[in-house]
Amino acid sequence: MNYTFGLAQEDKVIWVQGLMIDCPMGKALESCPAKDVRTLPLRERLALVKQMDEGQLDEIITHHKQCLREREGR
Repeated sequence: MNYTFGLAQEDKVIWVQGLMIDCPMGKALESCPAKDVRTLPLRERLALVKQMDEGQLDEIITHHKQCLREREGR
């Protein structure tokens, strides 16, 4: 399933920056690709996301959406 189809890269950056601030579910799973990044200072996390290519952003968003679906029991 393509969760990012039609999104502009700027929108993807904003979405992933939000995910780098905190886990929407309160506690990240061990498999979360943002888990280690969240230990960095906020300014570094946000700058790191701006350096990501579109493929990296898509991977993080896809992982997040799949995790959210599983954790919500959908």
